[in-house]
Amino acid sequence: MKTVLLFFLLTSSFFARESITRYDVFATLFGKVGYCDVLIKEDGSTYEVKVTAQTIDVAALLLKERVETFESRGSIKNGKYIPNIFIKTKKTTRRTRVQTYTFNHEKKEVLLIEEKVKVVNKTRFDSQDFKFVTREVEEKSRKEELLDPFLADDTLSIYLNSRYGCDGAQKKHQIFAIGAHNDKNKIYYECLTDKTKAAAQQKFGSNAHIIYNLHVEPFDKDDKVVDTLFVYDKDGLLQEGLMDEIFWVGSMRAVRVSHKIVN
Repeated sequence: MKTVLLFFLLTSSFFARESITRYDVFATLFGKVGYCDVLIKEDGSTYEVKVTAQTIDVAALLLKERVETFESRGSIKNGKYIPNIFIKTKKTTRRTRVQTYTFNHEKKEVLLIEEKVKVVNKTRFDSQDFKFVTREVEEKSRKEELLDPFLADDTLSIYLNSRYGCDGAQKKHQIFAIGAHNDKNKIYYECLTDKTKAAAQQKFGSNAHIIYNLHVEPFDKDDKVVDTLFVYDKDGLLQEGLMDEIFWVGSMRAVRVSHKIVN
């Protein structure tokens, strides 16, 4: 079910300047499994993007009411989004993990601070009442580390910058970003053209203006590769996302249900 949460992030639209967008996410086996809200703010020289992924119903039960948020803040220089900080937060009923990545582009360093809180049951013997008593206790941990190698983008900034990916002659781009990159598993997106685009359009209709295929190599080389198609309207907003069949979950689809310009 981790795939459900990954899908929330990957199917977010990052092409409007100042907006709030919601996507509903569906799985073949379960129906609607959650939604994803995307908030984007810009003032010309700085940006802020926040993605909130929320499971519901059966998916929420299986994932212990998990909520994940992803936030990127930084500067805009010559049309490029450059992150200063990237924050990933995962919350369940009894666990919270916050990963804060701080970028130093001059030194080519990224500092990761990871903080965890876990609620556990502790049992002790109460000598006064002469019985065992169980209570909930928070266990906290914190660690810091400089990441190696240095990556100049995070998962959100790389998608903000990917809007130019189909403008040039190169149609296939490998992704190197905090939150997405893995040394052993390649991740890349490809702009579909000609016959491949025409075949994909049959799944989405004539409104599909730009279609990307996101490819993530599986951790287990024996597993089936599951690609995701992203369809953008002429307005530059994500219309829909479709992930191929996944073991016991089925195909997954994200559909834009609302879009509001902030100002």
